[in-house]
Amino acid sequence: MRSIVLISTVVAIVTLFTGFDSASADDQDWIIGRWELVYDPEDRATDWLEFLPNGDVRNIWADGTEVSGIYIVTAEGVKAVLNYEGTDIIFTFHADEARRSLRIVTSNTGLASVYQRLAPGK
Repeated sequence: MRSIVLISTVVAIVTLFTGFDSASADDQDWIIGRWELVYDPEDRATDWLEFLPNGDVRNIWADGTEVSGIYIVTAEGVKAVLNYEGTDIIFTFHADEARRSLRIVTSNTGLASVYQRLAPGK
């Protein structure tokens, strides 16, 4: 079952990222670390994103639930695929110019949420 999920994730990533310019390896360090949801127009509970150097990402919910996936850094920000209950969900995060916040627009509402990078060790 895990191999089926992995294969579907790889297919989703290849499909999603075809045609996107990924950033050079030297230009990807800014994303590494933990990011906290600081603004959500729907007032959902705070959650965190943790981007790891190996291309893995974890979404950590306030209740302790963790959803994992993979990501790439692009010229515009970050593209990620997370697997939740067997379903691959594609996310596009837009970085601000200073790369201190990530904005994501929810497709079903059109509203934007914002994550900010936490200081190392938090």
